[in-house]
Amino acid sequence: MNRAQLKRRVLHAVFQRTLSENRLQKLTAADIMTPGPTCVDPDATAMQLVELFDSKRFRHLLVTQGTTLVGVISDRDIGRLFGMEESPERNYLAGITAGELMSEDLVVVDPTTPLSEAVRLIVDEGISCLPVVVAGQPVGVVTSTDLYLALEQLLSCIPALAAAAARSETADQELQA
Repeated sequence: MNRAQLKRRVLHAVFQRTLSENRLQKLTAADIMTPGPTCVDPDATAMQLVELFDSKRFRHLLVTQGTTLVGVISDRDIGRLFGMEESPERNYLAGITAGELMSEDLVVVDPTTPLSEAVRLIVDEGISCLPVVVAGQPVGVVTSTDLYLALEQLLSCIPALAAAAARSETADQELQA
């Protein structure tokens, strides 16, 4: 089972529970985040980052100093090291660190941030990764992929929502009659 399939299963359970508890409008970052993000030290080399991106198939890595979030690196940050004509030499990649490549102007949320606010931040800030932190420590990430998968689950819930609304309307009409 790949990561997307696993995430679909998790989100399906979240949305089913949310629907049964009638709290769809109260979804939070914690409900859809990918927990346990992969973190690297600022001293990790670009070569190590390339290997991690390749082996983990992630698009973002969080940079932590100890347990405190200090930056984010995307696969695009690494891609900028590669020219269109040539690949950088291994020695060149070994000389560049995560601390030099990372974005330090971080936009973060906590687990209780409403999902609607997380979406607004991702769109307004033009980012695709939103670290979820507690006391400065990363506990998860909300990515654009997480949002796409959440939207997929939400759209699949529409028939159930429509049926519930129709049942409620019928019950209201019967009570009035």
